[in-house]
Amino acid sequence: MRYTFGTSPTAAHRLREISRFFNPLTQEFIGQFIQKPVHTALDLGCGPGYTTHMLKKATGCREIFGFDVSEEFLALAAKRHPEYNFIRHDITCAPFPVHPQVAYSRFILSHLADSVSVINGWSGELGEKGLLFIEELEDIHTEIPVFNAYLSANRGLIALQGAELYVGKIIGAGRYDHEVLYNESVLLPVLNRRAASWFYPNTVSIWECENYITHSLSPRERQQISGELRRIILGNDHRSGITWEMRRMVIRKK
Repeated sequence: MRYTFGTSPTAAHRLREISRFFNPLTQEFIGQFIQKPVHTALDLGCGPGYTTHMLKKATGCREIFGFDVSEEFLALAAKRHPEYNFIRHDITCAPFPVHPQVAYSRFILSHLADSVSVINGWSGELGEKGLLFIEELEDIHTEIPVFNAYLSANRGLIALQGAELYVGKIIGAGRYDHEVLYNESVLLPVLNRRAASWFYPNTVSIWECENYITHSLSPRERQQISGELRRIILGNDHRSGITWEMRRMVIRKK
């Protein structure tokens, strides 16, 4: 698989900032479904390990694993948490080297084609009565022009991979081989400054080398988007004009 937004130190820092917002909410969500001790848990597409650490806390598991294809991310994850098990493995390829009781994925399916089939593959790799937790974008609601311009460009970039930024709409209506325990969307308002801090790094890194972006947006347009995002970050604006609509799913292996 290819992660659209790269595996550079800039990408790792961006994921850290995103995790600071989402991890506490995810930990609470997962905790609602954990009713017995968990021996093994797996973070699918673990990146630099921020979600892996969250999953360890959410499940209280004895042994935690993280799968990723990025050697850069895996090295960062292992440095932060040498006590965890980080393995280079393509999460779209079965069989897995471990069959966990709990598996988790966030913001990964939006980079993959045929997301429903991928989910069915993941659930088949769980241990007996294992639980698969998924969080993906259903939509992002905003009337702020620069946010919409940024999101439109990224949606087109992701579409080139045969994937969909707002994949939550697809997986929410999917047909699954195993029992769907939970399938709902939630609205999560985000401060403008925080959202801009998640968007801005891509405009000064991967946007400069992706042909789709450089052909779709002129240098002036890219600089304008980047500059407006930076002004929002630096401004003293504590309003929320943007809301993440997240699809949350829990699937239990039969």
